[in-house]
Amino acid sequence: MKLKIEELPESRIAYFRRVGEYGGKQNKELMKSFKKWAELNGVLDHSAILGIPWDNPEIIPKEECRYDICAVINKDAHIAEPARVGKFSGGKYAVFLLDHTEDAVSEFWHNIFTEIEKNNLSIREQPIIERYTPQMIEQHLCEILVPIQ
Repeated sequence: MKLKIEELPESRIAYFRRVGEYGGKQNKELMKSFKKWAELNGVLDHSAILGIPWDNPEIIPKEECRYDICAVINKDAHIAEPARVGKFSGGKYAVFLLDHTEDAVSEFWHNIFTEIEKNNLSIREQPIIERYTPQMIEQHLCEILVPIQ
């Protein structure tokens, strides 16, 4: 598993939110509608797409879990509905590049804590993020960003 460390700045984001169980058809539909909105509004010209699962389904009931699809936007950009505007806090992340397949993502989640330990890293209390650039999407790749100290 490829690993690099990145410092991400605090940023303004445009996002769509879904509340409910993570994964499956609903997340794909959310991504599809966000990408359509982002293309119509010129948002993807300069930004990657981020997927942010805000809640731990082992603590929060799965039907109450929040999942955002978002993109970093300019501080003065006007954002058209139905997107909302928010803030991404940024920070230091361990970035893992992997195939965007169900098996690779499942294997990643199965091995994440071993990988973090093996690399002498410690996780910060922030959501683990998925990141997709247009080039990665074309190559069926994605990045998982793990917040670290």
